Amino acid sequence: MHMRQLLSVLFAAVVLVMLTGTSIYKHVDQDGNVSYSDQPGAGAEELDLQSPTVSEPERRPAMPARPRADRDAGEDSAAYEQLRIAQPEHEGTVRDNLGNVTVVAHVQPRLRENHYLQLYLDGSATDGPQKSTTFQLTGVHRGEHQLQVRVVDRLGNKVMESPRSIFYMHQASRLFPHRDPGPPPRPPLPDGGAPGN
Repeated sequence: MHMRQLLSVLFAAVVLVMLTGTSIYKHVDQDGNVSYSDQPGAGAEELDLQSPTVSEPERRPAMPARPRADRDAGEDSAAYEQLRIAQPEHEGTVRDNLGNVTVVAHVQPRLRENHYLQLYLDGSATDGPQKSTTFQLTGVHRGEHQLQVRVVDRLGNKVMESPRSIFYMHQASRLFPHRDPGPPPRPPLPDGGAPGN
């Protein structure tokens, strides 16, 4: 018998003894072959098998599970290195009498398949979430405004948000809507004379 087979038989016998509570006997014949049995025989020696010590692992109280949305947001926000408003530039001025503003968000790396961008103007969401990083705003009134963009999941849960960016909307005066500033003034001539002389 090979050593592995012998060990397998011994292990099986030990397990059997532990389960049944019977004795195991070891017998060595004149050729040196070792055999094990649950029957005592001539020249067999009873093995002293001690019961194994069984211990149960310490049971620790389970940690409360975070809601799925929180887990997703925490795990997903780490997926983005950068999220910001790229256009209009921070503290820049937009000049448009109709109040049209093109907003461009920068997200790196690209959006995951189940994520969208949501734009906020002065704390209020504009149109619904979208995949495009370009937003078109219309009817923005003159003055200071704040922009912020968020990455949201398909349920609208916030994954990540950009820092707030400020821009100023400049529109021509409503008091003088048709005012024509005219041509720029001409520089004076070096000899102090009038032009055309």
